[in-house]
Amino acid sequence: MIQPLLKYPDSRIRLISSNVRFFNDELQSWITDMIDTMRAHDLDALSAILIGIQYNIVILKETDNYVPYINGRLIKHSGMSNQTERSLYYEGISVDVDRYENVTVVYEDEEGNQHYRDLTGAQARIFQQQLDYCYGSTFVDRVDKEMKERINEYLEHGLVADGGSCPVVFYRDYFKRGVKYLISGMFLSLATPFFVSAKVQEWVYRIDIFALIAAVVLMIVYFFYAQYESRLYKQCTSCQTGNIIGTVAILTFQLLLTSLGIFLWVAP
Repeated sequence: MIQPLLKYPDSRIRLISSNVRFFNDELQSWITDMIDTMRAHDLDALSAILIGIQYNIVILKETDNYVPYINGRLIKHSGMSNQTERSLYYEGISVDVDRYENVTVVYEDEEGNQHYRDLTGAQARIFQQQLDYCYGSTFVDRVDKEMKERINEYLEHGLVADGGSCPVVFYRDYFKRGVKYLISGMFLSLATPFFVSAKVQEWVYRIDIFALIAAVVLMIVYFFYAQYESRLYKQCTSCQTGNIIGTVAILTFQLLLTSLGIFLWVAP
């Protein structure tokens, strides 16, 4: 069934979409309504909140198919480009927005099966735009202060108040990435005994020790900063603390295995 689209100044655009925890006929009914609405308005993408459904569901039109991305989130990105965007919600407004050129998305299908997908170019941009809506955000949250003030003055009722929208990428991810780089470097050093002299191997071992200490420090910083971000954006998901603990556990296991290899194999 075709549903009406949320339009400015409807404040529901600032609601944070919950993750889908059930995969049943009700979910299929929502997806059908989203596809019917997309066809009626000739849309290439739609977030569920834009028809008043407060769940993390994005549908992309890919050729002649309509593909649901349920509980989607970005796990990897690269490149950056600035392009003009328009919004279904803020009609008559277009702004230049920075977006990642390439993203890797983890999501679930209609049966709850998990998938990973690489999106590039226009497809990556439109997915990020729709994902913003799931986190209670719009493209006006991504422009500078001057542009935001201009938009605020242009709109009859001003910008819809920010209800505490979530970022698509958390800053804690940078600390996690640093730990992964250090672990990767130490893992590669396990091959050095085959190619270098004993003296060079001793230097490699010393570097590994510094890298090990740095990785532990970054993990501690990650854990406490992630707790801070979890409190700051507590409305984003209901399982952030579990994700943080799980991430620390995985990194700790990887670090222990790598450390064991360094002390047993690389140590002179």
